[in-house]
Amino acid sequence: MSSPEFYANARAYDIAFGDRDFDDECNFLEWCWRTYALTPERRFLELACGPGRHAITLAKRGWRASGLDLSPEMLEYAGDVASAAGAHVRWLAADMRDFSLDAPASLIACLMESLSHLVTNDDVVAHLKTVSRNLLPGGLYVLEMAHPSTIWRDGLPNLWTRRDGDMEVDILFGHQDDPYDWVTQQWQVTSRLTIRQAGQPERVVAHQHPHRWYMAQELNALADLSGAFSAAWYWGDMLLPPPAFESDAERMILILRK
Repeated sequence: MSSPEFYANARAYDIAFGDRDFDDECNFLEWCWRTYALTPERRFLELACGPGRHAITLAKRGWRASGLDLSPEMLEYAGDVASAAGAHVRWLAADMRDFSLDAPASLIACLMESLSHLVTNDDVVAHLKTVSRNLLPGGLYVLEMAHPSTIWRDGLPNLWTRRDGDMEVDILFGHQDDPYDWVTQQWQVTSRLTIRQAGQPERVVAHQHPHRWYMAQELNALADLSGAFSAAWYWGDMLLPPPAFESDAERMILILRK
């Protein structure tokens, strides 16, 4: 199994999208578990984990942590990062619409808008049922999505630059000319990494991939349709104390309890 070249460049991807405070975000995840979960178990699964930074952080805090991704290159890179950090994490190459853990988790998270890769209602419902099947009773699913007010073309193109050691990466994620299908609600999102590394020629890695961003009422309806969860809460960011989910919030965080 191989992954698109964009995701196969795992270190460049990690540099590009790694400018987040993983300790603070894991503080929020643990707060969710303490506040809403009905199980004392500390078993965590990060879905669409990429470099697995949240799984690694929680593993270092004593959680039994796993990371799941479709990309073997990402999982190999995440394993190297975990080993360097002295963290034990179990890595699974699987589709987040249909997977099975050896032991159910008490906390599952899908972060950084990764749900947007599931572009049909059937995909999301299958995903939610699978997540619930792999949760302990009283366990939580935490979903981080873009705030609905930020998903349109007004802020495009998204361009930024990140550097780590001998590698500098320019990132384009979303262009104003990316086509949008108003019937299927799918964007064909342009993603591009321009990679500069000492002693090597510059490389440009680009692809277009369908994404669908969801409104809160859509998520509510899909969660209800799945029949997989008993309670739900929204917050406006992965901060402590968490801000309310309002029109001017930064993010859309949905917490579902089995």
